[in-house]
Amino acid sequence: MDVTRRTLLRGLSAAPLAAAAGGLILPSTARAASSAAGADFRVKMRDRPKRGSIGYTYPEMIAGLARALPAAPLVAEVLRNADRKAAVNHHWPAGGKPQRLKYSFGWDPEKDDSTTPAWYPQGITTSYDAYRGPIPGAGRKRAVLVSWYGKGTNAWQGARITFVDVTVPSRPRYRHVLLVEPRKSVGGPSDFRPVKVHAGGIAWYGDRLYIADSAGGGLRVFNINQMFQVSTSGVPSPGYCGYNPVDKKYYANGYQYVLPQSRAYDNAGAELRYSQVAVDHTTPQPSLLVNEFFGGGSTRCVRWNMNPSTSSITSEDAVDATSFERANVQGVVSVNGAYYFSVSRGSNPGYLYRCPRGSYVAKKRGKLSIGPEDLSYDGDRNGLWGLGEHPRRRAVYVVGR
Repeated sequence: MDVTRRTLLRGLSAAPLAAAAGGLILPSTARAASSAAGADFRVKMRDRPKRGSIGYTYPEMIAGLARALPAAPLVAEVLRNADRKAAVNHHWPAGGKPQRLKYSFGWDPEKDDSTTPAWYPQGITTSYDAYRGPIPGAGRKRAVLVSWYGKGTNAWQGARITFVDVTVPSRPRYRHVLLVEPRKSVGGPSDFRPVKVHAGGIAWYGDRLYIADSAGGGLRVFNINQMFQVSTSGVPSPGYCGYNPVDKKYYANGYQYVLPQSRAYDNAGAELRYSQVAVDHTTPQPSLLVNEFFGGGSTRCVRWNMNPSTSSITSEDAVDATSFERANVQGVVSVNGAYYFSVSRGSNPGYLYRCPRGSYVAKKRGKLSIGPEDLSYDGDRNGLWGLGEHPRRRAVYVVGR
């Protein structure tokens, strides 16, 4: 998380559910109370934009895009058309190699993804989150998804998702897809614009991609099977995104694929900052875990149950809320009741912390990369995916639990 994001979140800190000391998890009495406190955290599903496009729902506008654009490509097609090569034999900065490292790759050395200050990687999720295995109907392909947000003078481009094919671990390839929000005016064509969201954490579950919206207070949701291919030649201007009435084509800032937002969940209960989000398949019912980032103080983790048939949240009320006295938490996952946190330390390597099931103490597990961000559990590798955000320190990696 960079200084801009810390500035955005500064002053919004809410009191933790309970206090602990020295990195301790809540004691058992407070932990028991936290389940009841989950009902204080509520979401409300929204199927249309907050502003503009009045009278039109996301599904209606996406249906309009489907009539105007070529058949929506599936994840398998995007992976087949990956246009960049990740580097398995990449360089780790001095002292920046994580401990318990199982696997890693860097961004294409012939592109600027590893060095650009215009885009910052943040969230990570995998096909294990989505399907607990390979992608159905995709020839046993496995994928890692990484979110980026446009920074500084590039903030107008919004956010993008990188689809990385890791089916053959020694030859990972990837492609960027731009996130867009559908829009429409009365009498006009279905259109879209960039999604200006920090994309600090992402979770892929079934056919839905959940993205934490820390500024908007909720979750943005995208149907992974509703991507569209747009024009990349004859762009009206380098920054053109949407429908061009002159040639009646759609463009997306030079990207070939767009993924439109299909719904949102807004914060409707106690104040909660949606900083990161992760899938937990080890609870009795699959669940979605949201946590907050604070530069000082504690982090809260709130959980909603998920419906495996619809890939949606089952109830507006959260089923659990837990607080940890731990600052600078960039990502949280839970596995069989144990919690794992990635904790950043500025320009120094971050750390992985683990709080075992039934224990009150969060213990340091090992060193992570410099600038660690989101986490995602991969049961096939029995490890945790993570990534670094800073230019020239942007490896994607798996560490042991």
